[in-house]
Amino acid sequence: MAYRLSRGESMHQAAVRIADEELSEAIERLRSSGGSRQADTHTRVHAARKAIKRTRALARLLREGLGAGFHRDNLDLRDAARRLAERRDAAVAADAFTRLVPEPAGPLAAIRERLAAVRDEVVAADAALAAAAEDLARVRSRSADWPPLDRGWSILEPGLKTSYKQGRQAMRTAFADPTPAAFHAWRKRVKDLWYHTQLLHNVWKGVQSAWAEALEDLSDALGDDHDLEVLRAALAAHPDLDPEARRDVLARADARSAELRAAAWTLGQRLYAERPRRYVARIHRYWETWRDHERRTAATARPAAPDPTGPPSTVALQTDPEFICPGDHVSSDMPCRPAKDAPTTGV
Repeated sequence: MAYRLSRGESMHQAAVRIADEELSEAIERLRSSGGSRQADTHTRVHAARKAIKRTRALARLLREGLGAGFHRDNLDLRDAARRLAERRDAAVAADAFTRLVPEPAGPLAAIRERLAAVRDEVVAADAALAAAAEDLARVRSRSADWPPLDRGWSILEPGLKTSYKQGRQAMRTAFADPTPAAFHAWRKRVKDLWYHTQLLHNVWKGVQSAWAEALEDLSDALGDDHDLEVLRAALAAHPDLDPEARRDVLARADARSAELRAAAWTLGQRLYAERPRRYVARIHRYWETWRDHERRTAATARPAAPDPTGPPSTVALQTDPEFICPGDHVSSDMPCRPAKDAPTTGV
């Protein structure tokens, strides 16, 4: 089934189902083998990391209802992700270089070959994949015994408000002090809100789909920016590479990073325009309307008894549920413009 809450199941049923689906897929990926070794392992790691992020986002949204068990599950999920980080970074550095320099020649081609060799060497080891699978298996087993989540919106509201509020603050921090770490921290919170929007897709499908698409675009821009920082770190680890070629790559990385951060600024200003309280109140209204929809639809569907003394009864028109303007209450406390500081090369 889909990564979203459904009106046909309780919140507890949906949470347990989603955790089981995500973690089962990740465990299967990490324990499987076959095909081209490097390419297959890279695909397995990517899929597993995505499932881990989705499960952590689910747990953060439901944190109010999970109680003390949240911390234990979150730590195991974090540890699993860290076991896979080295493999992810090795692949990212090589891929980021290829995007910057599609057809390298001479010293630039030597850089590509070095990064590819490191990627293949790191990705080839499977011991960490098995350990990560064990971490995830523990969480999957415990998720079947998560406490009842029967308080509806009151369980979701704290996690959703925290997700939006932290992302909003992280954006302000990133542009006030534009370090790679600050932009990466913002991306993590954008990811949370993106996944939470997917989980709440059904509360208003047209609106949430558009919102999720914009959040994905923002996450991609920030992710590509972080990939460039991974590439910078990879170049710094190989000081024997041709100095002029290194400077060329770093200059391209800085120029691309500036473009990505400008795009992130525009998207972020729109997505975080509301104050957290306004944002949560708006989603709450969607939630209440969605949860009440079946009862109202059933009542509307019942034919009215004919009135022999008057004209036939009519059914009131309803608004189109696929379109909305989120509202006029936007905040004015965001900074006026992003900082102009160019990202440092780190080398």
